[in-house]
Amino acid sequence: MYYRTILLLVNFILFSEFIGAQNWDLAKDKNGVRVYTRKIENWGIKEYKVKITVKASLSVVVAALKDVPGRYNWLHNALEIREVERPDKDVVIVYNKVDAPWPVSDRDNITSFSFSYPTSKSARIDMKAIATHKKAPIYDGVVRIKRIKGYWLLKDKGNGYVELIQQCVAEAGGSLPDWLVNSAVVDNPYNTMYKLKKYIES
Repeated sequence: MYYRTILLLVNFILFSEFIGAQNWDLAKDKNGVRVYTRKIENWGIKEYKVKITVKASLSVVVAALKDVPGRYNWLHNALEIREVERPDKDVVIVYNKVDAPWPVSDRDNITSFSFSYPTSKSARIDMKAIATHKKAPIYDGVVRIKRIKGYWLLKDKGNGYVELIQQCVAEAGGSLPDWLVNSAVVDNPYNTMYKLKKYIES
């Protein structure tokens, strides 16, 4: 009876996760970058997943993602990027301000990136938003993004290639309608990952 109860509970959790998120839709496939989107429960903004394969070693890709100033080379629409804190060699907290088209206010966020290594041929970077930090106060005229959920997954595919997957959902903050924000959910990650691919392979 105990094991039957556990089995029913596991099945319920899996089913709840299934109905809480739709299947992925391929939204863009261009220049080796594939962007997928889906609607998930309790979020007005669509979640995206973007995939690329780069010609590089796993260590080179990890180093590129840890290099905060280097993000200026590939992060789309970045106005300001700076390291706020590095409490551990595998944890870095980054401040990022992005340019929003007029008349929309610019957005910023403070995000913690935690690196882990499940196997010798893979790495995972978990992203978590931080609402406030003494080294990054909320600035006038800039809207703070306080809700982000996502991660990067890096897989060594052999023969000198690494697959990068970024999956993320973030609330834009302010009073923007969801349909307007969702219109950028495809192009922004596409442009970022396309530039990242060129940057790593250059």
